[in-house]
Amino acid sequence: MTTSGWTHSAYRHGLLVHETDEELIEGTRAFVAAGLASGADVLVHSPRDRVDLMRDALGSDPRLEYGLDEELYQAPLPTLFAYQRRLADRPEDTEVWVTGTVPLGQDSAGQAAWNRYESAVDRALGAYPFVALCTYDARTRPASVIAAARATHRTVNVDLTDRDNPAFVEPVAFLDHPHAQRPRVPSAPPSATSMISGFEELSRARDMVRAEVTDAVAASQTIENFRVAVNEVATNGLLHGRPPVRVALWSARGRLTCLVEDSGPGHPDPMAGYQHPTAMGSLGLWAARQLVDDLVIGTSPSGGCSVLLGVTDRALRRRRRFGRVRSR
Repeated sequence: MTTSGWTHSAYRHGLLVHETDEELIEGTRAFVAAGLASGADVLVHSPRDRVDLMRDALGSDPRLEYGLDEELYQAPLPTLFAYQRRLADRPEDTEVWVTGTVPLGQDSAGQAAWNRYESAVDRALGAYPFVALCTYDARTRPASVIAAARATHRTVNVDLTDRDNPAFVEPVAFLDHPHAQRPRVPSAPPSATSMISGFEELSRARDMVRAEVTDAVAASQTIENFRVAVNEVATNGLLHGRPPVRVALWSARGRLTCLVEDSGPGHPDPMAGYQHPTAMGSLGLWAARQLVDDLVIGTSPSGGCSVLLGVTDRALRRRRRFGRVRSR
């Protein structure tokens, strides 16, 4: 089933950079035809105007679906884990082929989050029979976005053939790449801190979040999601690190940031929590990643594991359940 460790033998994550609509249609048509011929279910997604273009060019098939980016790609981590849940719920070895665009971020930080999404696809979806061809329009995408795409895809599609991509950067290494813009601890002092020495003290961190963030974030579900994520990460620190666990909170209007540091031996896996728990991933970190916008794992100055969590209220309010538009 696998080619190496956690990677499924059918898994591919490729890139098509195009400069004309004809190149896009030709590449997409070949990809869809190959997917249908393999017996896979195929999803073609894009903004509405491009979906209409593709529907006219490709037609319909019982195993072909069309999806809208505005429904499927509202935020990076929810999108990634929605794909993962869809794949985990399917019968084993039933292939899913997906092709389409990835949204542009509204600003530099937003674009970097989508760049990190593209890199994390390998770790989150690599265990499944998942084949993706991400299409980037060189006419409308900035050169920096194209460069980030080349760094996050193992293959590039040239003349309708997938080829090894010499510019590819492994996911762990990509976190230190300038295109990733790894989130950092705020420079200002935290608004509140707490030291946790045992599981019976975890409520202290949850209560701190509730007390400190009410005025900064409007949506109660945002606060509750963040409290649960902080609790999961602190629990993970007690289980796999060593107490005490320090929890520091920064609360700004519309933005919450929390740093959780344990006193263990360190050497954490920066990509922990991306794999589904039926694989070898961390259950607590896997749950936490789905509740926040950012979760960055590193080593604290004292040598233990550090986890930086961040959430933006506006982004969480936009999130909806993964959906799709069936072919007609």
